[in-house]
Amino acid sequence: MIHFLLDDSQEYIEETFNDVKTRYVSFGKDIYKLLKDKEAEIFNTLKFYRATKLTEKTSWGTAEIENSYAIYDDGIQSFGIQLEPITPVICLHNERTQIEIGDWDGNNYYAEAIKFIKEELMTS
Repeated sequence: MIHFLLDDSQEYIEETFNDVKTRYVSFGKDIYKLLKDKEAEIFNTLKFYRATKLTEKTSWGTAEIENSYAIYDDGIQSFGIQLEPITPVICLHNERTQIEIGDWDGNNYYAEAIKFIKEELMTS
């Protein structure tokens, strides 16, 4: 398994930020650029992934190849970002908490996501 925060029902390959920008053009796509521009310390630690297929142990559904996955792990803190175009939500999670943020009644979902990362996921 690549990282414990990635669902083990799928296989993943790492991709570059440029690959992600080209491949993923749906809801939430700008979260990575905002992190790069405003929270470089966080962005520079992210590794990006895409699902390629279901693992052999999984007998249901299909791989979520349209999603974008990013993992932050500095050896002390770790969290995951999952962008889902079909739902559409920004999923943020670590070992103890998770949230799904969408476009609810005109909210600033990018600001909410960055606030959650900094206040909930980056704290011990």
